[in-house]
Amino acid sequence: MNTSRSNPALEVESLSVLRPVAGEGVSLQGVDWTVTPGELWVVAGEQGAGKTALLETLAGLIPAGSGRVRVFGRPVAVSGDDDAALRETRRHLGLVFDGNGRLFSALSVVENLLLPVCYHRNCSPSDALDELEPLIRHLQLESLLARTPSSLSRSWARRVALGRSLALKPGLLLLDNPLAGLDAVHLRWWRGFLADALRGHPVLGAQPLALIATADAVRPYLELAPRFALVAGGHWRILDDIEAVLAATGEEGMRHPTQT
Repeated sequence: MNTSRSNPALEVESLSVLRPVAGEGVSLQGVDWTVTPGELWVVAGEQGAGKTALLETLAGLIPAGSGRVRVFGRPVAVSGDDDAALRETRRHLGLVFDGNGRLFSALSVVENLLLPVCYHRNCSPSDALDELEPLIRHLQLESLLARTPSSLSRSWARRVALGRSLALKPGLLLLDNPLAGLDAVHLRWWRGFLADALRGHPVLGAQPLALIATADAVRPYLELAPRFALVAGGHWRILDDIEAVLAATGEEGMRHPTQT
């Protein structure tokens, strides 16, 4: 796969997104979109608007109703659990789910982190750990490796899920509401991480990532100079006016989370 970071990371044409429950129809339609490395897109919308289903469709976890999705030039199409082409495409994108990140509860933190490398590269846990140690240090997870996901706070579980999504050094990172519910310390860390990812941090592959984050509230992202899209009423809109974004999310006149 050509994953040159000078090429679009994501190309979406006339996409319609199905509701997660089979038979419930389309939750979002008319998505035309291009995302390039070094860009952060924030997809805003109310809960239940279809933001999570959009990310899962982009990642090839659920089929699209219609339209096309390409990741670094390769199509994303669900055609079977053992589709080798889709598995290869997924190696170049990471997805962090909302909440606790859907970590595997029967595995330890370190086992969750090592799983993608061991699976995709058929290597031993010790070899995978050697490779991931710089990432683990960068995410400040060293003291948590032996713990189970159920023993972690939601904020730390989300950071473990981030580490798992970055294990294969993807060029495209999908984040489902990553800044929601964080305290000031974790919020500051995440904004620093996102800035590093946009610039291209050595531990992340030394090349700018393409980032897509869904959000119920967009103010925490403003200092990162993102681009914005809105999901509302089953429709997709790209918004260039920040005031329109704040009005659409009901954040007009609200104080920035870092203000006191």
